[in-house]
Amino acid sequence: MVPIKVSFAGRGHSEGRGVGFYLAELSQALTKLPEIKLTDTKPDILHFPFFDLFYATLHPHPTVPTVVTIHDLTPLVMSGRYPKGLLGSLNLFRQWWSLRKVSAIITDSENSKKDIEKYFRIASEKIFVIPLAVDDIYRKTPTATKLAEVKVKYHLPAKFILTVAGGPNPNKNLPSLAEVTDRLNLPLVIVGKGLLQEIVKPVHPELIDLVRLQVYNHIIYPGFVPNEDLAAIYHLASLFVQPSFYEGFGLPLLEAMTAGCLIVSSKTSSLPEIYPEDTITFLPTKLKSMEKAITKALKLSPRAITKQIEKAKTRAKDFTWSKTAKLTLAVYQKVLGR
Repeated sequence: MVPIKVSFAGRGHSEGRGVGFYLAELSQALTKLPEIKLTDTKPDILHFPFFDLFYATLHPHPTVPTVVTIHDLTPLVMSGRYPKGLLGSLNLFRQWWSLRKVSAIITDSENSKKDIEKYFRIASEKIFVIPLAVDDIYRKTPTATKLAEVKVKYHLPAKFILTVAGGPNPNKNLPSLAEVTDRLNLPLVIVGKGLLQEIVKPVHPELIDLVRLQVYNHIIYPGFVPNEDLAAIYHLASLFVQPSFYEGFGLPLLEAMTAGCLIVSSKTSSLPEIYPEDTITFLPTKLKSMEKAITKALKLSPRAITKQIEKAKTRAKDFTWSKTAKLTLAVYQKVLGR
């Protein structure tokens, strides 16, 4: 059996971002498959692990079969909060045109697949849904020493609500969660490097939520947190809340489920594809709905909490990088007719 030679394009573009994590984990999982050889020399498949809507990241005239991963189309779905301007519109057209030349599109959820069909008018049979997974460290139980160390390191209170967002992106709905937790007099911890960025005037429309968060005094911003520490924070939290208006997948939700943190979630976009049935959910556009869900979760009996957590951990086992790699291999084989 001759392995398929795969080259990942534009690795530097994705460093330090969510797609960088995707590329690192997927590459590692693919190297364990005998049917795959990762190389930069004469590849059979060129795989773009990211798709930028407003920058020309695809080759308009590919010389080998090309696969591209589109994680989500948030700026198009929420276009009112993501102004693209004239140059952005031009690049969006270029990307759309180049996208029609690729052999296959991979996306993280059925919800994102529908968006790609809707906004780019791409045939359904060309789009393959392959869910993501999380780092194995979230499956391990931190020691008491580690928990105590992390609690002191990040100045965490005895009880707190947790959410994780790379930045104050409009789809994350962070001001609503801040408002609700303030009403309930609950400390809120928002993990993410982007929450620590300096506010420069005039404020870019995508950063308006960062300004809105400044009025609250009950929020703790740990900034970037490495996986080992974040796994401990999931164990320390009273509740993890996924408040998003829209997500292409929702990795923090899956991390919390895997780690064994009690969860409540918005019931929009791709999120219902991740959490199990009977999860406590809410409408992200309704503050009362969010408040009711958080209050209900915090009033659960110890037995009910354990039941919720075990269901979530069982569901989380369905998502593995090994499975992601095997499904990706199947796409390569289909593209090459093998």
